[in-house]
Amino acid sequence: MLGTLKERMTWQRQKWAEETKERIREYAEFQRLESLKEIEKEEKTNEILHQEIDRYLKTAHPSFLLKPEVARALLNRLYARSSGRSSMSIHITREMRKASAFYNKEMVIFIKLLERKGVTFEGNEEKFMTIFINKLSENNYRYCVEKYGDFVSEYESLEDAMYRYLETVEENDKYESGHVDFLTKYLINKGILPAVTVKSKMRRRLKEFEHLHAEDYKVRKMEKRLQEIS
Repeated sequence: MLGTLKERMTWQRQKWAEETKERIREYAEFQRLESLKEIEKEEKTNEILHQEIDRYLKTAHPSFLLKPEVARALLNRLYARSSGRSSMSIHITREMRKASAFYNKEMVIFIKLLERKGVTFEGNEEKFMTIFINKLSENNYRYCVEKYGDFVSEYESLEDAMYRYLETVEENDKYESGHVDFLTKYLINKGILPAVTVKSKMRRRLKEFEHLHAEDYKVRKMEKRLQEIS
């Protein structure tokens, strides 16, 4: 009797062990399939974002978003939208106002278009802004190179490079965010600036340079104008 009971208990334990192993295998397979679904969903989201942002930026060029603090403010608006709360910036600059108007008139519509195409925006706000800003910066760089040409010699001094930039770019555009973004990347590509240069420091450095060399800059600018006439 006791031997039979022991055999039954042993058999039951083995059965439980097999059932546990089977549940573990089923759960592992479920987790694997869920992971594959998430990977496929993420890949699809990335594909839609790259494709639609590229298409959109062929119709618009919001270069003011290339100022890092403006892009961060817009990202906060996107987070606020996902959480259903309002977001206001206390630093109301001209570019911030442009960004706010752009968000209200353009971006909210573009986001709804992306959502209709299957993008889940909540949780993808930073990814969206990263792709958007990177693509905008690439387009802006190409636009400026086509417009201004290759105006700096490789490994020229930073002082001469800034002179040439100030002489080449229109007065109203020299500190515009898209132009500062372009100049920073352009001088990095030329080997004149280190790759880790921050755009905000480039703007400040350029302003300091123009202030220190204001008279010399004006003389050079007039000399160039007279050369173009003769």
